[in-house]
Amino acid sequence: MRIHKTMRILRLNLILCSALSLGVSACSIIPDNYVPSFVKPYKFDIQQGNFITQQDVAKLQVGMTKEQVRFIMGTPLLNDAFHTNRWDYVYRLLQADGNAIQSRYTVIFENERVARHGGENLPVNPTDILGPDATKEIPTGPLPSENPADDIKEGESAVGGDERAPVLK
Repeated sequence: MRIHKTMRILRLNLILCSALSLGVSACSIIPDNYVPSFVKPYKFDIQQGNFITQQDVAKLQVGMTKEQVRFIMGTPLLNDAFHTNRWDYVYRLLQADGNAIQSRYTVIFENERVARHGGENLPVNPTDILGPDATKEIPTGPLPSENPADDIKEGESAVGGDERAPVLK
C-alpha cells in the first residue's frame, strides 16, 4: 500500500513538472520586443536637417553670393566635394505617430553666385509642420540671479580671501 501511495505522489510530481516545463517554454512564443497594449512608451518627434520654409526661399534671389545664401538659409546639410557649386538643404521630420515628412531644396551656384534654386514639399510657415509651439517666444534676457556681483559684500573676494579682483572696463 505504501508503494502505491509513493507512486501516486511521483506521478503527480511528474505531471506537475511536465505542465510547468510546458508553461515556461510557452513564454518563448512571445517576441522579444513585445510591449503590452496598456503600456505606451513615450515617443517624440525626431527632426534632422535644415528646416526651410517658403518664406525663407522667397528671400533668395538669383545673383546672391554664397555668404548671403548661408545667412538666409543656414549651412547646407549636404555639401558635396565633387559638386562644390551645389548646396542641398534636406529636412526630415519623423513624427511620434510614425508619419515621416521630408523636404529638399537645392541651390546651384555659377561663378560664386546663385544661378538657380528649387525644391519640393516646403511648408509655407513653421506652424504647418511643427505646430503652434514653433512660434512661441523664448525669453533671452538675463535671469535675476545672474548678477553675481550683487551677492558679494564690500571688501570680500568672489573666490575667498580679502583681496578683490580688479574690475575691467
